[in-house]
Amino acid sequence: MIKPLKTIWFFIVVGIFLSISIIAIPTEGLNIAGFNIHMPSFKEMISKDTSSYADISNIVNDIENIDSLPDITEMIEAEVPQEVVNIEEQINPKDTAKANAGELAKSIYRLQFPNGDNSGLKKFFAKLTAVAKNKTSIRIMHYGDSQLEGDRITSYLRNKLQKKYGGSGPGLLPALQPYGAYFSIDQSNEGNWTRYPIFGKVNKAVEHKRYGPLAAFSRFSPIIPDSLYHDSIQYSASIIFGESKLAYSSVRSFQKVKLLYGNAKRPTSIKLYVDEQLVKEDSLKALVDFASYDYTIAAPTKNLKIELNGYDSPDIYGIALDGINGVSMDNIGMRGSSGTIFRKIDYAHLKKTYDKLDVELFIMQFGGNVMPYIKDSSEAVNYGRWFYNQIRTIKKMRPSAYIIVIGPSDMSHKVGEKYETYAFLDLVNGELKKAAFKAGFAYWDMYNAMGGYNSMPSWVRSQPPLAGSDYTHFTPRGAKLIANMFYNALMIESLK
Repeated sequence: MIKPLKTIWFFIVVGIFLSISIIAIPTEGLNIAGFNIHMPSFKEMISKDTSSYADISNIVNDIENIDSLPDITEMIEAEVPQEVVNIEEQINPKDTAKANAGELAKSIYRLQFPNGDNSGLKKFFAKLTAVAKNKTSIRIMHYGDSQLEGDRITSYLRNKLQKKYGGSGPGLLPALQPYGAYFSIDQSNEGNWTRYPIFGKVNKAVEHKRYGPLAAFSRFSPIIPDSLYHDSIQYSASIIFGESKLAYSSVRSFQKVKLLYGNAKRPTSIKLYVDEQLVKEDSLKALVDFASYDYTIAAPTKNLKIELNGYDSPDIYGIALDGINGVSMDNIGMRGSSGTIFRKIDYAHLKKTYDKLDVELFIMQFGGNVMPYIKDSSEAVNYGRWFYNQIRTIKKMRPSAYIIVIGPSDMSHKVGEKYETYAFLDLVNGELKKAAFKAGFAYWDMYNAMGGYNSMPSWVRSQPPLAGSDYTHFTPRGAKLIANMFYNALMIESLK
């Protein structure tokens, strides 16, 4: 049994050791064998000072129900003169629930354009207006990193646009969901499915670069080299889609089915079941690099099962579930991706998929995944240059489409006992804007829109929290808020 006196002496010795360490080790830490040893100062240990964190009260003040916020365009068209709408001053967003239209027009953190020229985006809005008027369709692809996983951010934008311009359905989906639950639809699988992405850990069995618009394809049979292939085993699999009770109402039903596929050695039988009733039986082509199987259901449905059977699975690049007309918007979240994969994908093949889907707007939301690895300014500049080449490639594939680049959010790492913005985040943000402008497209500065330097800790500490304890990702509520901020910035450009 330890005597009380020994316990007291133990704590005294430990306290003396820690005190000496705090005094001896520099504020910036001590580097030993590649490891940085840091001791908090006496001030850091007793202080709860957060004065260096950004004040975001003007962003979150009184916003109680983000989903019910009024539409910016309807408010402004009703109340604000043209000279107010065209205001160029960019300041942080205020509470849109209680602001009048004039104040709202001033408070939106605006999109930025090369030389202030938004004519390219105006052309997109002209197409969007024609969709609502002529009962036609238009597609938007929202690419991004893990901030978009599970249809975060995109789901809110899709809902707002479909309510305003018409449309239904969740858009383009992978045959196998990579990240678990998906906000806008329930999806499950039967059979032995495998996903093959071109980013992250790339499967060496893939001997081509035809990955499709999701930068990943899925198969229900293994990849077998041509020299070893033979008709000995038949494979069966299914993809089941059902209504998500979490989804916005417009997205819950769909009527048009478009299955993108290719690269099968033998034909594949396909059966479509709507509400558990067989409605179509057919086959998918073999020996094609890309094809689309299209089917229009007699009436909107919330439940679909696709049953596949064959000796060799095609590469399935995605299944689009859309309405007959209106807005279709795809969520393409790529965990760990920096957005520099588009030039790695087979150019002609990817162009075919974009043309088939008739994409008119690309939203590219990247930058976050490079932040922990940028060690100097040259690396930030190089990343911007690489990203420019991605945008330029997409521009060549779809000359009629417009591109909006969204920069990274604020991201924090621990420095001492406090969280601080990554040292080169502001530079990366600037280089991405340069890339967007050089390509002739718009940029939305999410970093400054949410408060700029050291704003992420304020989002984390907000009540309720708007960002998670990793000081990187938004909470569902925070994702809705940032989506609403971007939606207002986008829609104010639609006003003449």
